[in-house]
Amino acid sequence: MSNEKKIVLQMLKEGKITVEDAEKLLEEQDEIAVETTSVKTTNRKFFRVLVNEANKTKVNINIPIALAEVGLKLIPKNVLHVGDNNINPEDILNLIKEGIDGEFVNIDTIDNGKEVKVKVYIE
Repeated sequence: MSNEKKIVLQMLKEGKITVEDAEKLLEEQDEIAVETTSVKTTNRKFFRVLVNEANKTKVNINIPIALAEVGLKLIPKNVLHVGDNNINPEDILNLIKEGIDGEFVNIDTIDNGKEVKVKVYIE
């Protein structure tokens, strides 16, 4: 049992807080513990974007998930497109929040007469 939970139970025992207050404090403590665990797990993963054009690497981005979430929120929906394919940053952000790993986007197309390959994934 965590030290924080022991303190809450001791306060309840001493009559300093009600049962309802103790329940709220314990629930909040559990939520904080879950958020902290989630952040630690998420920070170990990287958001990766790889763009090859005519067999040459044009973009190779590797950033921690926490930064990717901030960056994706700043990109307008209509900006990311390759050929006839659109990439919605909100969809990618939702997948990240769900904790899904692996490849989100894999596009092989011809753009302006050049072969273009785009991969967006979490690793």
